[in-house]
Amino acid sequence: MATEAIQGVVAAGNAPKWIIQADQITTDPVEGTWSIPLTALTHATTVKIDCHMDTGDFTLTRTPTTKSRQRMCQKAAETVKTGETIDVTIAGVYDQQEAMASEINEAYAALPEGDLVYVASAYGWDSSVTPTVATVIDLVKGTVQSRRKNEPAAADEDLKFQATLSGSAYFADVALTGP
Repeated sequence: MATEAIQGVVAAGNAPKWIIQADQITTDPVEGTWSIPLTALTHATTVKIDCHMDTGDFTLTRTPTTKSRQRMCQKAAETVKTGETIDVTIAGVYDQQEAMASEINEAYAALPEGDLVYVASAYGWDSSVTPTVATVIDLVKGTVQSRRKNEPAAADEDLKFQATLSGSAYFADVALTGP
């Protein structure tokens, strides 16, 4: 049993996130291999969004759908997971007066309503380092349900947008393959 505190990894600068367009991942990760090509993260259409967000601007919730089951041989009923609801909310900076292709609007432009996208998170990976085959990610596949501009609550805050995604799959600890 450990008697010394384990040093953690500070979140600041160590939780990069990317929006990957659906055409970059032609096959979802398969259980047992859990991998996607590294090129999906490094492709020109993939947008690294963590520099567009503040801490707390990304939320992921996974809520299980369950039912009660009790076979005749069981003395107590058990709760069985039958599915889940996956919701993702992303907020980031934008500037309506700039072109959609400008750097400040990259995250906003990568999340148009109705599009199917993947959101990748590399917890513990240095955000300033380009991903490699050593990078491990969590991956959410989802459809952008809405995208709106937030009204500022204070005069000195950044103008931001918010996108809500409905997830259809969640893959944990996905390896990146390729050169």
